[in-house]
Amino acid sequence: MLAATKTVAAFACLAMANFGVLQAMPVTDEPAGSCCPPVSQRQNSIPVHYVTGTHYEVGYSVGRTFGSMIKEYIRLYEPLQSEFLPMYAQPEGRQIYEESLKSTQKFFPQYVIELQGVADGAGVPFHELFLMALDDTLPKNLNASSKDKGPVGCTSLMINQQNAQLLGHTEDAMSETVNNFYIVAAHVVPGESELGGVFPAREEKFEALAYAGHLPGYASGHNHYGLVFSINTIFVSKPLRGKIPREFITRAVLATRANLGDILDVLTNEGVGTADGFNMNFAFLHVPNESRVFHTVEVTPKADSDRSEVYLADFNMGSNSIHTNRLLHLKYPELNEAAYGSSMARESRYKQITANKTAANLQDMLDVLGNRDDDPWPIFSDKADARVSTINLGVFDFNKKTWTLWTNDPIDSPPVLQLPLTFTDLIGPTSSDIGINRIEVIETIYPDK
Repeated sequence: MLAATKTVAAFACLAMANFGVLQAMPVTDEPAGSCCPPVSQRQNSIPVHYVTGTHYEVGYSVGRTFGSMIKEYIRLYEPLQSEFLPMYAQPEGRQIYEESLKSTQKFFPQYVIELQGVADGAGVPFHELFLMALDDTLPKNLNASSKDKGPVGCTSLMINQQNAQLLGHTEDAMSETVNNFYIVAAHVVPGESELGGVFPAREEKFEALAYAGHLPGYASGHNHYGLVFSINTIFVSKPLRGKIPREFITRAVLATRANLGDILDVLTNEGVGTADGFNMNFAFLHVPNESRVFHTVEVTPKADSDRSEVYLADFNMGSNSIHTNRLLHLKYPELNEAAYGSSMARESRYKQITANKTAANLQDMLDVLGNRDDDPWPIFSDKADARVSTINLGVFDFNKKTWTLWTNDPIDSPPVLQLPLTFTDLIGPTSSDIGINRIEVIETIYPDK
């Protein structure tokens, strides 16, 4: 099967009545002193890459399309260059790498192949991309003194009220990530060589944000079953060697049905478990508004066990919830670094903003997620000299069935892009849609917690 691709870059010339994109505003990288002014670091641009194919073909197409971005990001990403690659060159570091790769290939060979496609398409070594997915697993298991990356992390806010059901998410990352991300809108049909993992390869249709050189899913996204979710990093003090990098587990979430049992099975990952910690916030699109429940799940490694530790909390109509980059329910040693202090500050600011007013609509959500009052740890970080920046803000609206995205603070900037949650922009039905012209709705089940 040949991969069919289409890439769209959306810019900030918008009809505000409906957030529709009127036209693309060209940008230039002409140097200062030429006919045109220099382009600012924080551009009003979110590339969306539409692709159909096998896992390898999808990955290859993404890598080929964004190859220059991926190469630049790898060159700039300081933890990879100063820590991960030198540690990979050590015998024990290489062994830790191989242990995690072997476990990942056993469970998710299709996603290892997909990442190989990204590497081949971009013309970069596979091990550099896998090392970025491993993140702190190498330094923490080599007992190395890894650098505090700063208040790296994200904020997810869920509003489940009578007139508004929203999931908002700020994507915060090291400053070199600004503009080095894209959205992958994919219809994946696994090839014969991509079958055989513990987690069976499935036909997939999804739209998800991806950092350059990373798999989609470890940020925010949605799939054609109606699962809508965001991910927050949890910085645990001891990632476990031989386990699966969280990026591969959240990639598998994009393949799950809108079914709690299916999702929790992936997160629990019975047989190996996650190497590191994360938090997932989600809800299902294809249920009546009055019965919609929002969920948050904390996932951590589980020492001396072949599974992840998982905690599920529910938020019914009339309740809101915020989650940042620290554990609220599970007990697992966390790093006492800037990300933890930043999480405390963001949660405190949310409580202050909503002390006398329940967040109940889109504007209330933007007032929270766009807040810049706290220094050095604002909810929306966009200072030019910030070590960590909010690179993207996305709001999923379950009533309007839209995903609206900003690259700048929504308090004083318009959105850049809006995608439908109904996949009307991604043509090509899955096999279950053919002949019935509808999206399959899976009944939600609630297993024992």
